[in-house]
Amino acid sequence: MSKIIFIDRPQEKLDEIQSLIEIVYEGFMALAIDYGYHVNNVFGQSKDGKHEIYELRDNINYRIRSANLHFYLLITRKLEIENRFAKMLKDKPTVFNGYFMGNPYFEMASDEIMAIYDSIVFHLSSCFDYLAMLTQFVFGENQQTKLQWITLVKHCHNNKSEFAKRKFAENIKKVNSEFVSKFNDYRAELIHRKKSTSFANLTWEINSGKVTTQFKCSEKIKSNLKKIIDRDLEYCISYASFELIKQTLLKISDVLNGMNDEFRENYNEHSPKMNIGGFQIISMNPETKFAESPSLEYWKKFMEYKNFC
Repeated sequence: MSKIIFIDRPQEKLDEIQSLIEIVYEGFMALAIDYGYHVNNVFGQSKDGKHEIYELRDNINYRIRSANLHFYLLITRKLEIENRFAKMLKDKPTVFNGYFMGNPYFEMASDEIMAIYDSIVFHLSSCFDYLAMLTQFVFGENQQTKLQWITLVKHCHNNKSEFAKRKFAENIKKVNSEFVSKFNDYRAELIHRKKSTSFANLTWEINSGKVTTQFKCSEKIKSNLKKIIDRDLEYCISYASFELIKQTLLKISDVLNGMNDEFRENYNEHSPKMNIGGFQIISMNPETKFAESPSLEYWKKFMEYKNFC
């Protein structure tokens, strides 16, 4: 049996994802601030306590944090299964013997893990539809159009579209071809046609009584995630989940980076939107003495996402 790539220090992976989530959130903060500075001065405006630009931003953040929560649940459930199996083996060392058509204990444990994994997939894939709606709201002619990701991609490929000449159009096309298109097909298959599967591999150290389980990705999973994991290697579900969350965050970051370029190159940095009788939040560049968007410090922190690539 070939070696399975697994997470041997789960807290490090949890910390890495949490750090990346915080950095990506800086990008969403920057985008919302740029919208208020360059497109529509929303300072002081609200709808039921929160302006729509912030609702759209927070919708994506909710999905990201939900996926991260399920990643934590997947890791903790794996540990609970190992403790449960260790107790069963201690009470009866032959408990797993004699199953020739599939071990029901392993199959039940695998289903538990895969149910959590599926939730990670569903939360992550919906991020891109939310990102499309946010893109439409910030840059589109009709803010209220509820754009789906696949439609946004089509617009970016259409030379006559309102998005075709935007700086982020190439980012969206690249992210879709490299990741989202295949990922959304996979999501649709899970919902409509076939559940996810994995195969439980168990090791038991007789002297210590320690049990280690590795829920190996099926060939189907590796095929659908071939953009982020090597199909020729063996992976456990927890490792594949980690890479899936990380790569989703990085792809979202690539799109946000293109939006930063759009604001920096095609909007007047020194001319904030003003409301009649209202006021605006600005930053003053100490060197040029000109007004700038307060988003710049947030964008600077956001660029740390490249350290995770």
